[in-house]
Amino acid sequence: MLRDIIKKEIIEGITSAKFVFTFLLCSILILLSVYTGITNYRGEQKEYDTAVALNKKNMESQPNFPALASLGTKINKPPQVLSTIASGVSEAVGRVAKVGSSADPSLVDSKYESNPAYSVFGALDMTFIVKIVLSLFAILFTYNAIAGEKEMGTLKLTLSNCVPRDRLILGKGIGGLISLLIPLIIPMILSLIILLVYPHVNLSGQDWGRLMFMFLLFLLYVSVFFSLGLFVSARTHKSSTSFLLLLFIWVVFVTIIPKLSVLVAAQIKPIPSIHEITAKKDAFLVQILFEEQKATMNHWEKIEKSGQTEKEFFEQYKKWAEKNHQEYMDKTNSYNASLERDYQVKKRAQEQLAVNLSRISPASALMIGSMNLARTGPDEHARFLASVRIFKPIFTEWINAKMYRALNVNKQTLDMGSKPNLDDMPQHKFEPESLAISLSRILPDFGLMVFLIIFFFVGAYISFIKYDVR
Repeated sequence: MLRDIIKKEIIEGITSAKFVFTFLLCSILILLSVYTGITNYRGEQKEYDTAVALNKKNMESQPNFPALASLGTKINKPPQVLSTIASGVSEAVGRVAKVGSSADPSLVDSKYESNPAYSVFGALDMTFIVKIVLSLFAILFTYNAIAGEKEMGTLKLTLSNCVPRDRLILGKGIGGLISLLIPLIIPMILSLIILLVYPHVNLSGQDWGRLMFMFLLFLLYVSVFFSLGLFVSARTHKSSTSFLLLLFIWVVFVTIIPKLSVLVAAQIKPIPSIHEITAKKDAFLVQILFEEQKATMNHWEKIEKSGQTEKEFFEQYKKWAEKNHQEYMDKTNSYNASLERDYQVKKRAQEQLAVNLSRISPASALMIGSMNLARTGPDEHARFLASVRIFKPIFTEWINAKMYRALNVNKQTLDMGSKPNLDDMPQHKFEPESLAISLSRILPDFGLMVFLIIFFFVGAYISFIKYDVR
């Protein structure tokens, strides 16, 4: 009997006009989002390759190491291939960090800066479509599953044929969910085929694993709203009441809770402004440069009175200047690191509180989980910026040593050295987060969705057992 009920629900679902409309709209939107994502990714990859090559060319064209030290180097953040599915914050945050011997590096040149239209309309990715469109369709499929049949009298007629209530609600749940997931599963399979055959889009084995978990997260998210719709429909006696109540819950879950959690976290755990942190770094840098200049003048006067030969004078000065400059740069890096560490601890505490508060919403759990799996979230951005700041003292130590060793000074001329050789220049390295670590971080999001599915379905089951069909 259960099989017959499930079959009946699937046939009624896939032959309805709302199924055809849902399938066509989801197919168009999902395939369009994947195509748009691939186009954006390929464009970002070309920009990245061009920027890396241009940075290397600019560095090699410098006449000497002092000029190279003044120019610095630029570290470009490589685009993530799974941004084709979940763009995350990758378009809103910077993509380039300048590393030099003075200011603390920060990421600039976001896509929003280059094209403000992105900040107005946002990205059309599969995560957005599932979060907004599919959740609304889940409500459309279930708001009248119980209350609507009661209004039409078919529920009373069905139960008069000795159909057990537990099997009826179970069959409605399974059959209705299958008919709802078909418009999502088929376009997702087509999306996988597109990613597989599209040129210049190379997915590693770990990327495919991440993609599978992302799709599982999408299915769980839609199932949450389906079970919620079934529960609300079993608690009401009019389909109009059920629809309005579900729409109100959808607005709260999808829009209000995520935004409210950020505001609440900012009040509970306030952090200093980024402009305040930058001002402190700049003030300390000015102080350090003044102290270094003063120390250089004092040392110059001291060794001038020593009676050394010109060669001994300038050889001693070069060694001292290299060591002195490195000491002041170490002080700057140490101060910036201490300031940044304290700021990041407070910022991380605020972000974690906001994330934990927002996780009561399945929409937030979907966004957090998909961004972590796609490596396009704020955590990956923070990890990349931290790796750049770790690289800065390594680069400054190398350029400082090269600059002073190439310097040739005498009383008549000042030779800055020849064109720089970059063969032994240290390279920035950034290891993306492993799949195992990403899964351990999004485990609460999977757990929350599974809990909500069970909770709402059990609520619907109990409510239907006691439902008054008269």
